[in-house]
Amino acid sequence: MYILGIDGGGTKTKGVIATETGKIIAEATVGASNPNNVKKEDLKIELGKLIERLKTESKDAFLEVKRVYAGMSGVDHPSARKEMKQLLESLLPGSIPVTVNNDAITALYSGTLGKPGVVQIAGTGSITFGLNSEGVLDRVGGWGYLLGEGGSGFAVGSEGLQAAFRAHDGLGERTELTTLICDHFHALALPDIIHTIYNAVNPKELIASLSRYVFTAADHGDPVAQAIIRKNAIHIGEAVSCLTIKQFSGSERADEIPVVLAGGLFNRLDLFKGPMEEIFGKYSIHAKLIRPGIEPVGGAVIAGLLEEKVEVEEVFIGNFSKE
Repeated sequence: MYILGIDGGGTKTKGVIATETGKIIAEATVGASNPNNVKKEDLKIELGKLIERLKTESKDAFLEVKRVYAGMSGVDHPSARKEMKQLLESLLPGSIPVTVNNDAITALYSGTLGKPGVVQIAGTGSITFGLNSEGVLDRVGGWGYLLGEGGSGFAVGSEGLQAAFRAHDGLGERTELTTLICDHFHALALPDIIHTIYNAVNPKELIASLSRYVFTAADHGDPVAQAIIRKNAIHIGEAVSCLTIKQFSGSERADEIPVVLAGGLFNRLDLFKGPMEEIFGKYSIHAKLIRPGIEPVGGAVIAGLLEEKVEVEEVFIGNFSKE
């Protein structure tokens, strides 16, 4: 059986065709596909490229795909989900059923193989998502960068930018971020980057990309950068704790709750783990932190298999990660 899984986000979109044992037959990566940040015509172009590249890699497997499962950011509203489903259906043979869901589901499944737990996504954006033993889904955050996405690459990058400008104005503590950001934009002075920021095609992605300089400054001992990272780590700890208390009963919380950590910020889990665990201790949350052995796109394949009533075995993780 072949499943086409898609993981779409604010930075890139990845698709794979894989078997029920996790063997990858075809894979492709294109640009961003969050409909909140990407124009509809550009979205169609990117997804069209993704489908065509997968088809080119293995036409035989493509024609035998049993289901398409897409975990996408920015499709929380039913109307957005419906539009994304219709768009994908327009790019695929009519016989293939398509499921579109929040990308948090597929990120969760990449760590739990479809079992209950909590997933914290901390990539360009952020969201905390949970599935309990009764099959009830709930979330905390993930409302978009204009309404606040603490614990995201955008939040860290934005706060780093703001700190640099406060230092420039004399309103805040001096920070290495000023130099690092100016060097990134090849600017002589911080005000020179204003035009670039405000005229960016995708300002959210641009600002999120600056988060790496906050980590660089933090590694150099910059207290401003370290405070930004700690603030966002605490936010993640609070969000996971809040959702866990809502989703799981006291007896369930007596055992370890799987907490899947997905997204680029957790490449620096060494800086996030301590503050997060402080908050877990505050709320008596027994969290089993899991860094998935496979990418979220693997979770999309798992979700598709579950919809086809196929039980996913542990061998899936080993095969998919090898590919």
